[in-house]
Amino acid sequence: MPNDEQDTIAHLLQVEEEAAELISQAQIEGEKEINAARVKADSDYNQKYESMASQMESEYNEKIAQIEKSHKNQLDEYKSQIEQTPKDIDTFNKFLEKIL
Repeated sequence: MPNDEQDTIAHLLQVEEEAAELISQAQIEGEKEINAARVKADSDYNQKYESMASQMESEYNEKIAQIEKSHKNQLDEYKSQIEQTPKDIDTFNKFLEKIL
């Protein structure tokens, strides 16, 4: 009987060692999968980030171009109005003589 108990204990120890090895392999495989998923997630994030940043920069540049065009048009319109304003040189000269 004692031999059967020793065999049973030895078998249980062997099963425990095999289980520990399986757990160790599962942890290693799990870490590999987690690392691969992390690399993929980082890659996806960077790709989406670059895409969004590029789109936003493009929209920003378009908006700047629109504002510059609008500003130029307003400035040209103002210059045109000033150039078309009649000039009263006589009154202006009289005013200068008065203040000087």
